[in-house]
Amino acid sequence: MITAPGKSYRWDIPEINSDLAAYFILVLAAFQWTLIFISHCVLQRRYVRRRPFVDRPADEYPGVTIIRPIKGIDLNMRHTLQSSFCQEYPGPIEILFAVEDPEDPGIAVANEIIARFPKASARVLIGKDNVGINPKVNNMLKAFDQAQNDLLWICDSNIHTDPGTLRRSVDLLLDNKRLGVIHHVVFSEAPKTFAAMLDNAFLVTNHCRMYLAINAVGIASCLMGKSNLYYKSALDNVGGLASFGQYLAEDNMIGQALWHSGWSHTMTGDLARQPADINSLAEYCSRRIRWVRTRKYNVTFATFYEPLTESILLGMLTSWALQHLFEYRMWAMFTTFMLCWFSLDMIFFYRINGGSPQSWLWFVLSWICREAMALPLWLVAIIGDTVVWRGQRFRFHLNGTVDVLK
Repeated sequence: MITAPGKSYRWDIPEINSDLAAYFILVLAAFQWTLIFISHCVLQRRYVRRRPFVDRPADEYPGVTIIRPIKGIDLNMRHTLQSSFCQEYPGPIEILFAVEDPEDPGIAVANEIIARFPKASARVLIGKDNVGINPKVNNMLKAFDQAQNDLLWICDSNIHTDPGTLRRSVDLLLDNKRLGVIHHVVFSEAPKTFAAMLDNAFLVTNHCRMYLAINAVGIASCLMGKSNLYYKSALDNVGGLASFGQYLAEDNMIGQALWHSGWSHTMTGDLARQPADINSLAEYCSRRIRWVRTRKYNVTFATFYEPLTESILLGMLTSWALQHLFEYRMWAMFTTFMLCWFSLDMIFFYRINGGSPQSWLWFVLSWICREAMALPLWLVAIIGDTVVWRGQRFRFHLNGTVDVLK
């Protein structure tokens, strides 16, 4: 409202502002529910109805070099590494295990598996290059340089993949010459501790769901480096692997570089299965904080938007908006919101997992605790600029590069 002439002006607009805020929140909520719907559609189309092999001559399949960086002993390591030798792929496969320390106990495991498959082209490469602060890049570079094939499959040592994963991935590349990256969503399984259950609840619901939806929309690069296929020549054209050693999130930066150079990304209906290996609550919190801080300096907008993709905060805001605009009871709306979100997450997990968890009671409890901890962990992460990874402390710069702290 405006006062009488000759007096100061005062605009009475709080009600208008709150209405706009409420409508804006409902738009954000609708957007998030749309992403959830998309993720379930992708789940049905790609993972429940998994793509069959393409019928093509074996000589059309190019050679592939599988690079497995190793540091120490991972949970179920023999099982995960052996999956590279069990791929149902018609073309030639080269398997390179990259290890930096000649005393690393993982060398014995790799050699044991190589001995089981004497006909496979596989070897262990030992040594460390120093091209940046990223220990994974420093370890992999020798394998990258010695790879005999242009098509590379970078697969972490704690990842297990199904036998048809490589063939389905290469089929996609052969069908679309503009595809430059094939990646697989991370799927945590077989948790043994409550901390591992928390990580499992995050990876197989919130993370997996958002990963599928964002990649389906396809407006930007979104990938994790657990299991990726790309061409060595394409990576050389954007600076080569060594140029990404200055970043801690080399997978994200490689994906962005290839995306901006015209190489599109896609996924198969295969999972990068990772044993749930977190032993303590502190380790779980540290990992979540490291993920958020790393993304903050690489995908800044998405990181700051992230709390609005979480159920509790978005549910509370949506409930307030519905109460403000339509006079619905806030707590009734919040309860309905959370029950719908919970139900869809349980359905999502059941379908992508192909069955029930080890215990529904523990899975539901870990899901509830994970949802409750999400915002506090995000707040802690967002105000810091250092992370600890593989025993080293790093500090981020605004451009995404990092320094090693002594």
